[in-house]
Order: sequence, then C-alpha cells, then structure tokens
Amino acid sequence: MYMLSVPMGWERGALVLRPCGEIDLHTAPALTEAARGVAEPWREMVVDLSGVSFMDSAGLHALIGLSQRCRARGGRLTVTGVREQPARLLDLTGLSEVFTTT
Repeated sequence: MYMLSVPMGWERGALVLRPCGEIDLHTAPALTEAARGVAEPWREMVVDLSGVSFMDSAGLHALIGLSQRCRARGGRLTVTGVREQPARLLDLTGLSEVFTTT
C-alpha cells in the first residue's frame, strides 16, 4: 500500500501543505486532493517539500494542478524545503522557474 501523509495548516493567510513520503503515481492524488476539502477560502498556497524524499512526474503534475488552482483564485503557489532529488527534477523540467521557490 502506498501512502502520502499531507498535514496542512495556515500561515499568514496561506494554506500550507506539508507532504511526507514519496510523491509518485500512486500517492500524487493525495496531494492534489488535500486542498479540495478546505472550506475556508484561500488564494495563496505553500507546499513544503522538506518531508519529501522522492518525486516523479506525477508529483510535478500535482504541483502544476495546485498552481493552476491558485492562479484561478488570483494567488500563487510557493514551494519550500525542496530536497535534492525533487530539486533536480524541478530544475530539469524548468519548473523551478515557474514556481516561487524558497
């Protein structure tokens, strides 16, 4: 069984997702769905990847989807805590230039 834990919270008005584990074909839907059930309105989102050791193209697709949802609300997606393997993937695909990263 594949699992991805996606704790969430609020910081300075932004919805913060903190996935832990690996984001791949089997677990990426958990990241995509995490913000769907939030009743409180949000525009800004932060995805803290410090707990993610591995991410594949399904993880990239999930981040792109979350970014599109933010833009549709007039906000933006910020990606923080990017570890080595996900950082390489973001760099190779050019997405490190698309997302705000810290």
